[in-house]
Amino acid sequence: MRNEEIKGELSALRAEVLALAEARKQAESQTTPQAQAIEKTEEETEAAAEHEGFMGQVRELVELLEEELKETPVVSGLVIFSVGILVGRFLR
Repeated sequence: MRNEEIKGELSALRAEVLALAEARKQAESQTTPQAQAIEKTEEETEAAAEHEGFMGQVRELVELLEEELKETPVVSGLVIFSVGILVGRFLR
């Protein structure tokens, strides 16, 4: 009887291990799309942060250029612009 009890218990344990393995596979297949969605959201957030960082730098550059234009006298600005146009024509 003792051997039969052990064999019965072993077969019950094997069945339980198979059921747990199957449940684990199902759980992994269900979490994979969720994990992919979370990863995609994180990538989009990082891309948006990089874009905002770049746009912030562009805004800062534009503000600096505006300040420089305000500080530079109009005649000097026109002379520099004209020289730039002439040099551009000669380099063609």
